[in-house]
Amino acid sequence: MDVVRLVQLEAFRHGASLRLELAPALPLVRGDRVQLQQVTINLVLNALQAMASVTGRPRIVLIRSQRHDDGRVVVAVADTGMGIEAKHVDKLFQAFFTTKSSGMGMGLSICRSIIEAHGGQVLAANNPGPGATFQFTFAVKRARVVVTDCAVNSR
Repeated sequence: MDVVRLVQLEAFRHGASLRLELAPALPLVRGDRVQLQQVTINLVLNALQAMASVTGRPRIVLIRSQRHDDGRVVVAVADTGMGIEAKHVDKLFQAFFTTKSSGMGMGLSICRSIIEAHGGQVLAANNPGPGATFQFTFAVKRARVVVTDCAVNSR
């Protein structure tokens, strides 16, 4: 996964480990590869920053992919950080909202815009244990069937 190569050094700098749970043979999805990578990278970097104050337990970022019951593909980035304060949950994806002292509040808003432009949805929730999970879903690319000269070709 390209994203892992791009964030591995940053994870090491934060004393965190990256774990992958990627579903085998997921269908292709419709979308701009670079934009979807940018969303994932942003979520991983946020997860690493959310664990900066964690002591006494492992700092882990889990990137998970799976097929949802409705056929869509789900990508989740979970961390073992401090979780999301209840008062911030409804504001997380708003432009210019930030919980970081040096943040601009644009990262999650841009992520939301990218995912929604791909027909998807982005959500955030606290984990049952420590940390939070941010996940996004998007539609599966469906094969088009083209009929020409009595032959059927799938694209």
